[in-house]
Amino acid sequence: TEEEAGMDLVGHLVKSLYGTRDAAANFQGEVKKVMEAAKFTTGKYNVCTFHHKERNIRTLVHGDDFVSVGRRKDMRWMEEMLAKRFEIKTKKIGRGKEESREAKVLNRVIRVTEEGWEYEADQRHGELIVRGLGLEEAKGVATPGEDAKPWSEEEEETELSSSQGADYRGLGARANYLATDRPDIQYSVKEVARSMSAPRKTDWKKVMRIARYLKGRPRVRALYSYQGRATTIKG
Repeated sequence: TEEEAGMDLVGHLVKSLYGTRDAAANFQGEVKKVMEAAKFTTGKYNVCTFHHKERNIRTLVHGDDFVSVGRRKDMRWMEEMLAKRFEIKTKKIGRGKEESREAKVLNRVIRVTEEGWEYEADQRHGELIVRGLGLEEAKGVATPGEDAKPWSEEEEETELSSSQGADYRGLGARANYLATDRPDIQYSVKEVARSMSAPRKTDWKKVMRIARYLKGRPRVRALYSYQGRATTIKG
């Protein structure tokens, strides 16, 4: 009212405000309620995963993105089930008539071919690492790491400046995220991560090496070939 216009007022939020922690937590709670009502079991290790035993559907929920694997008839059932509660847009990946052969899932590329399924990391992270080090015109190298070599005493002992150290940690964290989908750089990224607290000049060269490798090999595709169903596992 006009009388209250100049007063200090506090509003009570009765709905989840987009972008707040409560909104994310409440949405996840609603997802869990809907999924469990449809007879999905919540994962014990990762509560963002669900499994429907009868229909053999496996689902990962990331934010408001659902990624599911199952038979066509069961995927149609799940699409109808979710549409009753949420506004959804669906893209199907497969070899059927109305299915896409390729799509992005959380910015990763998933592709189905005659030989099997392909999985490709989000290459933007590699591009950002290269750009962050100013190596757009540099030549690529064949390996993400190199054999240990004798560094000068100054390089071994001198820590990076605070600003360069912050850059090192930022690039290292991005490389660590990318390494989840790029097994070829995992060991080299692990070596970079060991020096996050106090990086030195020698550590900076390790990041540079990874960036030059990503410059030469910006894309790696993992192929999961079609194969028969395993009946036994020997270890």
